[in-house]
Amino acid sequence: MYPVSIGYAGAVQRINDLMSNGHHAEALVTTAFTVEKTLRRTLRQLVVSAGFRSTDAEKIVKGLGGLERLKDTWEIYDPKHRKLPSLIGADWATFDATAKMRNKLVHGERVYKLAECQAQATDTLAALNRLKAAFDAEYGYSGWDRLKVRRVGHLHKDPKVKWTR
Repeated sequence: MYPVSIGYAGAVQRINDLMSNGHHAEALVTTAFTVEKTLRRTLRQLVVSAGFRSTDAEKIVKGLGGLERLKDTWEIYDPKHRKLPSLIGADWATFDATAKMRNKLVHGERVYKLAECQAQATDTLAALNRLKAAFDAEYGYSGWDRLKVRRVGHLHKDPKVKWTR
């Protein structure tokens, strides 16, 4: 939808512009997208930090469709092996509700009142701000800077199985 180059402030501004122009359903969809993009980009950098090459990290994260798959995979790559909901706290419920609303809207299963979309988008945007701050504090990266690239993997430096070259 939009590149990292517009920055976090630019992404938030686009969401606020949608809401100020009365496009609350679109703001909800864009906010849900921005949350997932933030989670994906941060997870990708955690995978690289774990020793995988950047191209391998892309493959790993690309195969994770949806919020639930990101949640289930997070603890594998988190340096302290924490689950994503425990890291995020109460905001996880907000992100989950927003993703479900977005999915129902996008797939035509349900139509929501604009006021409901506005309230959910506003709550999610506030939670997204907290998420970004938490990731910046915890990892020093929240998905809104250029990725650090690893061209040579650092896996198998201390193998626990015998292997020959």
